[in-house]
Amino acid sequence: MAAKRSNSERLYFFVRHIGRRLRDIDVAQGTSPARISALAHLVFHGIDNVGAMADHERVSRPAMTRLVRDMERAGLVKRRGDKGDGRATLVEVTAKGRAMAFRARDEKIALIAKHVEGLDAETAKAVSRALDVFEKIEGR
Repeated sequence: MAAKRSNSERLYFFVRHIGRRLRDIDVAQGTSPARISALAHLVFHGIDNVGAMADHERVSRPAMTRLVRDMERAGLVKRRGDKGDGRATLVEVTAKGRAMAFRARDEKIALIAKHVEGLDAETAKAVSRALDVFEKIEGR
């Protein structure tokens, strides 16, 4: 008989599984998870510089520069110089980029909703309590 998996292991497998399905939504839209993540950052945090975006996305500055360049070519972002720092480049999401980010977000929420909406009341309360705990942990 196989050993019962710990809650940590079970949660890890769940996160991997659902994460893969969420990334599939980005690919189905013809884009990459990295692009959607960068767009979402700009949508929810406003104009930012390439260096800060790289730090936030945990990628190198050259990698973020390439990603921003490619997104600009696709009409998803606009770049401009930073008047306060002549070496920095500011990045702003365009209407097209904003629409792509929201479309991906809406599809991802709908995927999660499919799993959550059919839960019985007791299970839904347990999920809500677990989410409260995870939000506290993440807020550390």
